[in-house]
Amino acid sequence: MKSGISVSSVEKNKDVFTVVTDNNEKFKSKTILIAAGSHYRKLNIPGEKEFEGKGVSYCSICDAPLFKNKAVAVIGGGNSALGAVIDLFSYASKIYLIIRSDSFRGDIILQEKIKSASWRTKVEIITMAVVQEIMGDNFVNGLKYLDRKTNKINEIKLGGVFVSIGYEPNSGLVKDLVELNKYKQIIVDHKTQKTTQEGIWAAGDITDVLYKQNNIAIGDGIKAVLNIYDFITDLY
Repeated sequence: MKSGISVSSVEKNKDVFTVVTDNNEKFKSKTILIAAGSHYRKLNIPGEKEFEGKGVSYCSICDAPLFKNKAVAVIGGGNSALGAVIDLFSYASKIYLIIRSDSFRGDIILQEKIKSASWRTKVEIITMAVVQEIMGDNFVNGLKYLDRKTNKINEIKLGGVFVSIGYEPNSGLVKDLVELNKYKQIIVDHKTQKTTQEGIWAAGDITDVLYKQNNIAIGDGIKAVLNIYDFITDLY
């Protein structure tokens, strides 16, 4: 087992893979299991990094209870953002849903729920808005956004910001070896976790699995290891 190092490249020569680390160590194998996960997409604006864990969150299902009776903003217009609003509804005193475009991209059933009269008492939807800065002292206390309709900068006072603009799979290392879908997720056979490349398996959030949960990722990893064992047994 190797820890504290990163993989810089994965190469294939005939039926052997070479994994190269960031300190130039090389490991050769006939099989590879990729479980590199995904990362949250970020806004890359002033204040985001500074207040991460101090009012800036990327996981509503994890952190929603921490914002009880606080006004919060959810940034995004897709399913991640709509899901965050639903997670926060029982806790936050006010939710500002800030969307870059003039409409949602998420599922209709989620849109209808959030737009309903009972939800609009707590949820304020701000469209055509681009967040410019997250502000605070020791903790988030507000944000500034550009109103694209008026070209003016507006400010909101609040106690938390949930960045919900989706995930990016960490699949770049193998993008030339395996087939990816339009979301850059590795396409796998869900019975075995095999990819489209002989000798490579993948498991977890990096794949096109429908639900992104730790227990599902663990199960998929076990499934992959069992299938790799069968593959190696057949080889030798």
